[in-house]
This record gives sequence, structure tokens and C-alpha cells, in this order.
Amino acid sequence: MKQTEKWNLLKEPLFHFLLIGAVLFLLYGWRGNSAALPGNQAGSQTAQIVLSREAFERMYNQFVKTWQRQPTEEEQARLIDDFIRNEIFYLEAIAIGLDRDDAVLKRRLRQKMEFIYENISDLAEPSDEDLQTFMKRHRERYITDPRIGFRQIYINVHQRGDHALSHAQKVLERLEAGADPNTLSDVTLLDKQMPLSPLRDIARQFGDDFTQHLLKTTLGTWTGPISSGYGLHLVLVTDRTSSRLPDLEAIRTVVRRDWMAEQQQALKDAAYAKLRQRYTVIVEKPEANSSPLADAASKERAVP
Repeated sequence: MKQTEKWNLLKEPLFHFLLIGAVLFLLYGWRGNSAALPGNQAGSQTAQIVLSREAFERMYNQFVKTWQRQPTEEEQARLIDDFIRNEIFYLEAIAIGLDRDDAVLKRRLRQKMEFIYENISDLAEPSDEDLQTFMKRHRERYITDPRIGFRQIYINVHQRGDHALSHAQKVLERLEAGADPNTLSDVTLLDKQMPLSPLRDIARQFGDDFTQHLLKTTLGTWTGPISSGYGLHLVLVTDRTSSRLPDLEAIRTVVRRDWMAEQQQALKDAAYAKLRQRYTVIVEKPEANSSPLADAASKERAVP
């Protein structure tokens, strides 16, 4: 056969079809799959593929949602053909074992199973008693931070230099004598009056050490100086609330979401435990001296 004729043969679609068929046949034999291909089941010449009315409506509606119009008859035919192609190639792939050892496919199927259990658990609606019990059992999630409100007088250590501490002491004495706090602070962009705020917000602005000092300060008494990243401060704690568990109505949406998540996980765990009983699992671990990690470690130790 001439070289040109050989080249033309390689480009023939029939040749490609026969080549693909040969590869699938060899792969099927290599897999050692004893089951018949879907199209050659015992007692049947063909496998049945059903495009249900519900499946067709899903395809149709998805087309309308994507393209914002109804599909033409030609487009409907293509949708049906695409469905049939998917089913045929899926069945043939399963028959020759292409689904085996496919981590991505297994993970996807696992996700679909878990989604089923999640959808089932969504049908259950918690009562107020369920949410109250859940909230108390997980009170650390919902308990509020202590809150503190205070006034502060700022002492600029860069401006005052070595006299900053002594100046702060003098300002404190004037405060105790009844001086107007608004006339004693150095210029600053910091808030002179901090409303009742969570500790985390105060710590974000003034630092943890400053915040911890406020917790120990007597309510209604000027004290200090307290150091922060900005300089020195004289503070008057005007209000303080302790941590508490909010009323259910205030955080119902959050508690319900967390309750649903816990129910979903519990249902998935219970379903898995029941399925797990149907399987005997054998884990063949490599010998300690023959594992890849052991080999790599021995080679590393052998390097001079």
C-alpha cells in the first residue's frame, strides 16, 4: 500500500470508530469485568434507556432559564440526543469499569448521597424547646461579650516626652478636684466618649492590656494612667455589663441554622453507620520497612 493511501486510511472516520472499539474491547478485557455490556445483556439485544417526562421537563426548563426563551423543535431534538448520548456513554463506561478508582467521581457521588440526607433533614422544623435546649448546650457560641462604656483623657507621650507620666498624675489630681475633663486632654482623633461596647471592639482600637485594665476599674472613678499603643490614658468607666446568653428571639435565625446543621450531620453519620455495617473492610497496610516513606527516609539517612 502506498504511503498516500495509508495516510488517507488513517483519516477515515470508519478507521477511528474501529480503533476506539478495539481499545474499549481491550480495556474491558483487561478490567476482567464478568458482567455483560449494557447493550448485550443476557436474553436481550439492547438495553433500555428511558427519558421520563420529569427528566424532559427539567431539561426544557433549564434551557428556558438559561436562554430566556423556549427551545425550537430542532433544539429539543438536540436536548434529547444529548441526554441519550450521556446515558449510553455512562452505561458503557460503568460496564467496562471506568468508574473504578476514580477519586473525583467517588467524591461527587458521596456528595450527592449526603445531599439526599441533608434534604431529608430539612423537612424537620425545630420547636422553640428544641432551639432553647440546643442554645443552652452550646452557650459558648451565643454568649455575649461583656460590654464597657467609658470616657478617656489622652496624654500624648511624644509631645510630653519624659514628663508624660508626671503630667498624667497632675491631670488625675485635677480631675479628682472637679476639673472639666473636656479641657484636659491632648489633641487626638480618638473618641473621648466610648459608648457601651463589646470588649473585642475596645481591644481592636486600644489593645488587650488596655481592655483588661478596664475590667478591673471601679465604676464611676477616674483612674490611670493606662498605656495603649497611642500613649497614656486616664479613664472613667461609665457603664459595664457582664456576659450573658441572649433571648432566643434575638438570635433565632442563627440558632435555627446551627440546629439544622447539627441535625444534618447527625443524620448523615447515622446513615453512614448503618451502611457501614453492610461492609467488611480489609486494610492492607505495607510493611514498616517497605513503605515508600520508610524507603525515602532510609535514602535520606544514607546521604553523606
